[in-house]
Amino acid sequence: MSVIVKGPYLQWPTRSSVTVMWETAQEEEGGTVEWFETEAVHSSLSGRARTVTSSKRSVTQDSAGRIHRVEIVGLSPDTEYHYRVSGETGELHVLYAAPPPERPFCFCVTSETGGYGDDDINRRLFAEMTRWRPDMLLVVGDAVGDGRRYEDWERFFFGPGRELLHSTPFYLCPGNHEENADWFYRFTAFPEPGNFYGFDFGNVHFTAIDSTRFVDYEDGAPRATAELEEGSVQRRFLRQDLAAPAQKARWRIVFFHYPPYVSGDFEVPQMRELVPDLEAGAVDLVFSSHTIVYERSHPLRGGRFQEREGIVYVVAGGAGAKPDWFRTKKSAHTAQALAVPHFVHITVAGSTLEARAVDVDGRVFDTWVLRK
Repeated sequence: MSVIVKGPYLQWPTRSSVTVMWETAQEEEGGTVEWFETEAVHSSLSGRARTVTSSKRSVTQDSAGRIHRVEIVGLSPDTEYHYRVSGETGELHVLYAAPPPERPFCFCVTSETGGYGDDDINRRLFAEMTRWRPDMLLVVGDAVGDGRRYEDWERFFFGPGRELLHSTPFYLCPGNHEENADWFYRFTAFPEPGNFYGFDFGNVHFTAIDSTRFVDYEDGAPRATAELEEGSVQRRFLRQDLAAPAQKARWRIVFFHYPPYVSGDFEVPQMRELVPDLEAGAVDLVFSSHTIVYERSHPLRGGRFQEREGIVYVVAGGAGAKPDWFRTKKSAHTAQALAVPHFVHITVAGSTLEARAVDVDGRVFDTWVLRK
């Protein structure tokens, strides 16, 4: 039996299914996932115990390989399940289907574990996010130092995130450090083409965009590519994605790597070309990264403050912290900014979205609420 070197971890949950992935040291036939429904959770002085069904179910992968991908189907909402993969003995991990629209949920947002994070900060960051028990994780690019280096995926992301990722599905959009590498696509299970996609989670529609295709750097300065033009594949996708399935969602969140608004170095104003699409699609919140800081904008519409119908833009620079990347003074669009390693924790409950920016020691340094 092969040794597990990565995972298991969760991908692409729907309201009735979830994909389990893991990597083994050698190629093997038919990786298998065993899964159980939790019947009861009870506590005593000796600790907490979970009772699982005696009749386990299993799913086996059709093809051979080192990177295994198995989809579990037939899940029920608001039901706790446990699973383990072939090669694990005794250890069980928790999984849930994606929540239905009526159920509140929470998620974390981070980035730059590979861009400018270090090993100690990454461990502390993932440990603190685990303590906040999110239902899922958004990673706004630069999860690794160099996406072309196989070992970077373990060092910067899957290694420090192991405990969290066992039971918390993650969604990743490409940053410049992913380098559009093959490993990005092999280690994830996003629908084709894989670098941009949309999905529903609770009463939120999320849209991931690959901003690295929109902007190139020449002599250190960003310049727009042909993909940022109106008729490009991604621009058409963005408009269609916001117009179709998102219409049923109460909230709409878009995430991509390059920040259109930040009062610091590495602002990418070319990304403001997307603003008309975002505003026409009634987007509420945009997450980006690249500038290694935390920054939250005032609600903006057309680049100007508009309290009721504006979009809030958040730079979640995550594991990095570069105070000298800030300009001397905040920009007019800036509501709050701080350069510390952090993540953002979001709770969505019906018509209320509550956010907290949290540093690696668990201190909350910014809070804000959106209502609609």
